[in-house]
Parts: sequence; C-alpha cells; structure tokens
Amino acid sequence: MKTLRSKFFILILIPVIVVLVFLETRNYRTARELLIDQMDQTAKHYLWASSESLSGKLNIIKTVLSLEALDENISYKSDAERRQLFITLTWKLGPSVTSVYMGHPDGKMIRGASTELLPDYDPRQRPWYQDALQLPKGQMDGVTSPYLDAGSGMPVITFFRKVIDPDMSFVGVLGIDIDVQTAAQSITAEQPAPPGGLKILVKSDGTILIHPDPVMVGTNLGTTAGLLGRRLTAGIGNHDIDSHQYMEDRQDKLWYAGFHRVEGTDLALVFMVPADSILEPLNRLHVQIIGLGTALVVLLIILLVFMLQKITRPLLNLTHSAVRVAQDGSYQNPLDIKSQDEVGKLTQAFNSMMEGLRQRDFIRETFGRYVTKEVVEQLLETPDGLKLGGEIREVTIMLSDLRGFTPLTEHLGPEQIVNLLNRYFGKMESIITQHQGTINEFLGDAILTFFGAPVKHADHAQKAVSCAVAMQIAMQGFNLQNADMGLPELSMGIGINTGNVIVGNIGSQNRAKYGVVGHAINLASRVESATMGGQVLIAESTYAKVKTHIKVRGTRMINFKGVDEGVSVYDVGAVSIPQTMILPEETPAAAFLEEPVMVAVHVMKGKKVDGDPMRGTLSRFSPTWACVTVNKAIENAREIRLDINDPASGKPVFVYARVVETDQQPDGIAHWVRISYFPPEVEGLLKNL
Repeated sequence: MKTLRSKFFILILIPVIVVLVFLETRNYRTARELLIDQMDQTAKHYLWASSESLSGKLNIIKTVLSLEALDENISYKSDAERRQLFITLTWKLGPSVTSVYMGHPDGKMIRGASTELLPDYDPRQRPWYQDALQLPKGQMDGVTSPYLDAGSGMPVITFFRKVIDPDMSFVGVLGIDIDVQTAAQSITAEQPAPPGGLKILVKSDGTILIHPDPVMVGTNLGTTAGLLGRRLTAGIGNHDIDSHQYMEDRQDKLWYAGFHRVEGTDLALVFMVPADSILEPLNRLHVQIIGLGTALVVLLIILLVFMLQKITRPLLNLTHSAVRVAQDGSYQNPLDIKSQDEVGKLTQAFNSMMEGLRQRDFIRETFGRYVTKEVVEQLLETPDGLKLGGEIREVTIMLSDLRGFTPLTEHLGPEQIVNLLNRYFGKMESIITQHQGTINEFLGDAILTFFGAPVKHADHAQKAVSCAVAMQIAMQGFNLQNADMGLPELSMGIGINTGNVIVGNIGSQNRAKYGVVGHAINLASRVESATMGGQVLIAESTYAKVKTHIKVRGTRMINFKGVDEGVSVYDVGAVSIPQTMILPEETPAAAFLEEPVMVAVHVMKGKKVDGDPMRGTLSRFSPTWACVTVNKAIENAREIRLDINDPASGKPVFVYARVVETDQQPDGIAHWVRISYFPPEVEGLLKNL
C-alpha cells in the first residue's frame, strides 16, 4: 500500500468483499441448517411410513404363522394337504416369499416350494429350526439372520414359529422364507430413496437382513459403515429409542442416516443418503451466488479503477512533479487544472509553489556564482540571514596566488587573459568546493578562501591543507593544457593560517557581502608572500592542528612586517587525509650558460621595485631555476626582478623570481632563485647569448 490509489482500492474493495463473504457465509449456513432440519423432519416421516408399511407386511406373515400354528387340524392333515396349504400361502404372501414349510422333530419336511431339496436334507439342522428351539420360555416366534436357502441357494431370512399341541407337546416349526433381494427391491419400490440413498433392514444387534447389495447381507452394520454404522448400531441396540437421525462420515464422505424400529419386531429400518445429494440444490445455489458475487466484485473493480484514475491521476501528476522537483530540481511547465474541486485547488497551489521554487533556484544559481553555495543557503534559508553583523569564530584562511601573472598580462591579449583566468579559477573552485571551503573573493589572480564558516567543521585546518596540496597537484594538468594552447607554464604559491576572525555579513544596508575580517587574514597573506611557485606554507597555528596528518619538507622563521615576533612557517610536502597526496620535490637545478650574462637585479616590494638595482651575473638558467651572483645578500623568499639586456632591441627583458637560498662565493654571493615568470623571448635571448 505504497500509493494512494492502492490504498483507496484496498480500503474500498476489501470491506465490500468481506461483507459479501460474510453475508453469503451466514446465508449459506442458515439455509443449510434449515435444510438439515427439514431433512430431519422429512426423514422421520419417511422412515415412519416405510417402517409402518414393512411392519404391516411382517404382521401379515406373523399372523399367518400364528394362525397356522394354532390350527388344530394341521396336525391331523395329510402331508399332501399341508403341502397344498403351504403352496397357497406362498402364492398369497407375495413375490418376496419363496416358501412356506414346516419341519418336524422326526426330520420330516413339508414345503410349499417347487425346488427340490438335497437327499440328506435335515430341517433340524437348519438355522430357523435351531433358532426356534433356542427361544426363551414363553416366546414362540422369531426371525433368522440371512442364510443360503437349501433349495435355491439364494440368501433368505426366515420368520418362524414353534407349533405346540394343546397338551403342550412340541409338534414342529413353521417357517416362511423371505428372499432378501426381492424384499429389498420391494421395500425400495414402495418408498423410493433419494439418488444414492439406501434402505436397509437390520436386526437389533446390527446384522443386515435386507440390503440392495447382496454382498452386504449378513454383515454387521457397525463394522461395514464406518463411524456412521457404529452410531446407528449403538442406537438400534438401545431399545428405549424408537428412532434417531445422524450425520457422520462414511466412505470419506458426509452421510445423513436414520433408523426407525419396526413395531412389534426385533427389526429396524435404516435409511442412509449422502449429504451432498440432499445439499446439492443448496450447494448449486451457493455456487451461483458466488459466481454472481464474483461478477459484482469484478464490476466493482472496473468501476473503482475508472473512478480512482479520475481521482488519483491529478494527484499522481502532482506526486511525479514534486519528486522531480525534489530530486532533480526539474521544473516543468505548469500542470493543467482540470477541475475546480480540492484537487484542482491543490494543483493550482502546486503550480504557484513550483514557480516560487523556480525563482528561488534562479536566485540561488545566479547568486551562487558570486558567493559559495553554503553562503547562499544561509542567506536564503536562515530567517535573519541578511542581517548585518557577525560572530567571532576560529577559521583557517587560505590565500593562493599565481606567480608572475602580472607581467604575463603584458604579453597576452584580453581574451587570452580572461580565458586563462576562467580555466584556472574553474579548476581551483571545484577543488575548494570538494574540500568544503568558502571562497571569499577573487583578488585579481589570487583566491581568498576560508574553512569553517559559514558551516562549522571541527577539522577546518586539515581541510584547508588537504585542499592546498590538491590544488598544487592540479596545476600540473593545468599547465599541460597551457602547453597545448601555446601558453607559458604558471606556478602558484599558497599560504595558510588559522585564527579567530569576525565572520558574517559585512557592508551597508544597500550592499553587503559575507566575509571575514581579522588579523589572521593579514598573517595568511604574509605567509603566502613567502611562498614560491608550487609551494604550500602554513603558519604554526595551522601546523599545531594538522601535524599528525602531514609531512613537512622544512621550516623557517620569518619576520613579517607588522608582526612583532618572528613567525615559524612550515613547508608542506604531503598529506594523508582524506587520501595520501605528495607534492613533487624541487631542488635548484639549471644549465650553465656558455658565458655569464650581466643583469640588473631589482628587489621587489609588492608589485614595484624597491630601491636602486644591483649589478649581478647570471651564470645558470632554466625555465624554473636560475643562479645569479651579486655583492649583497638578498633575504630568502624575497621576490626579485632580473633585467636582461636584449642587444637586438636595445631594451631590457624582465624575469621575475624568488630567492630560495644563498651561497658565499669568491666573486660574490650566489643566489638560487625560483623563476616565477619569464617572457617567451628570454629563452631565445639566452640561447643567442
């Protein structure tokens, strides 16, 4: 349920389905209970009617037996007369009666059947005769369990009665044989059972006397009909119960069954029918209702899909647009307003909001070209972001400056200068942003950056040093581009200092900028002024915070103007955070000139010469290093200008450099200097010289 459409769909569809299922289940159960109750009543009447009909037939047989047994003349009739009487009774009693007969104690047998008996037949050994002899005192009649008739070989049951003379002497046993299969057909024909149903005649001990399946005759109901048969047998054996109904499993199916005792006998009529055959109409109706309910649910789903599309499509459009705005900052055209309801009003409000965000991002993007992203975020999102004022905060100041860029501008056109600076600033800005620095401003070819404001970072000093090393390494690729474009190689010096400054919005109500003010900036500028191209110098305050994660190539004490005491600066050679970065080692090295060249040496103060020039001798020279000898020592890190006379033009050519080290020689003091800039004509001039 991640979408509004799925929530609507489920919250509407599930209750409807639950209600339909509940109503159908309740109605089915109610109808089933009513049907079963009706079935109970119907079964009771059915069993009663069937048992009454059967009872009437059995009473006729018993009456015949009783009358014949009481007939005084039966003992005096001849065997032929008796046989004729038994034949007549057999014919009158119906098709299920196969024979009427009498067995005598002397083994004589008089029968009304036409079938012949075996020569060794003895009635005294037959079940009906033996059962009659075993009757309790005072009981004269009974019925046998099923057995095979001696004449026909078919299963029969015998209703028998003992015949006693008036003097109470035993005369014999009268018997009437009932064909089991014919009797079963007769019972079923009078009161037909439902499809799949059974009508069975059993004795009180559960012995099956009459069954539609001849194989079942003589078996016990309790052992052949599963749990249902056992319950029926137990109920029939309880003579206090005249009838009862059951519903139990039989043959892995649910069956309904009942019994009704046949009045005046030791017999019971059993009725059994599969519950499915009775419940089939209800089940069929249940299936039809389920089908109708399913069709209604499908129709409801179609209607819901149509309705939800009408309702949620504008909301989905709003959602997709909001996601694009949030994730990609993508502002498409305003969404169409297709209704005047709440969704239409929401769409209109979203369009207004999107336009406001578009304008805000335009301001952010435009403003971000002049100040950093963090400053823009603070100014736009902080309620008092534009208020003038600031706070004292410890930050790390980084000042980078190109060496010899000012004289370079005299040899390049404006477009080349701007393109060169834009490429340089673009490459450096991406590195500074990556290290979370804030560019305060571009000062000509210099970049003033601070770390730790406006966003506070506990490791602002480490970020600044790592950023400076990354910038120096990036200069190698930048100079390769310059070489491809026919431009001279440039070098950059970086100075870093850490200290407390005032950081905030500085200016007037009409014009202000986010920046820093404080002595720490001046000291960072002094440290930068002591650097050579490719060098990163850090003040002691910065070194104390990063010394465990950097490697220095050397340190020296420098006295800066405006600073009472000397300042220790450290030459960074490598950093280990966020990854290991190593600056290439630079050692003074340059080729010897065939003959030394006389030059004028000017000590620079800022961008101007300081004092009169000194005469010097240039003995070694390369694009990056030179060795010049003068009579007076010039302090290390001091920038100088070498004026080399060009005989062809009669004008001097200027080379800018910074003193690295000095060495006392017999003819003066040799100064190794790092070239900051030399014009293209110097290389050709020196080759000519």
